[in-house]
Amino acid sequence: MPRPRSFDDDAVIDAAMLAFWRGGYDGTPIGALEEATGVKRISLYNAWGDKEGLFVAALDRYHEGAKEVYEGTVAGGGLDGIQRLFRAMSAPAEEDAPVHSGCLMVNTVLDVRRMSDPVRRKVEGYRSMIQDAFLTALRNARDAGEMEGDDETLAARADFLLATLWGLLALIRQEGRTTAAGAAAGIAAETVESWRAAASGP
Repeated sequence: MPRPRSFDDDAVIDAAMLAFWRGGYDGTPIGALEEATGVKRISLYNAWGDKEGLFVAALDRYHEGAKEVYEGTVAGGGLDGIQRLFRAMSAPAEEDAPVHSGCLMVNTVLDVRRMSDPVRRKVEGYRSMIQDAFLTALRNARDAGEMEGDDETLAARADFLLATLWGLLALIRQEGRTTAAGAAAGIAAETVESWRAAASGP
């Protein structure tokens, strides 16, 4: 009969997620995960199989935490929601906040040398969630008369927003501070505003 675990799974996943977020998968050895979680490696391996198993669980937790932002605030907020996202992600944050490390999913693309299929699927699922949120926001804005554009135009704009967002998150990752993306995020918000202006006319 297996012995009951002496730790809380959710707390361990949260701690591992923060460690991976700050250090990256390749840059976070199992010893660092022991220190971050307070759990010995043998117990981590028994619970999640190996380091990658814990990483996949951390990616799931990160995805779940972002759903409210993208599927709620962005998708339901039209053009205003998109602009708020770009302003918020580049705003000043507490010195030790993990957001200064950018985005765990974007960092995974940049940092993991040999991405396995399970990890790749997590990243692709996260990217699809963001792209769908942008597209939903644009469609809602069009339906509300805030902007114009056929389906092809809106899809292209959603692609542009995704690429811009991930590029800015990579910049934050490189510089180690959210405000590094401030100027470019402002231009992104202005670009979204120009779509609104095009709908309103002279």
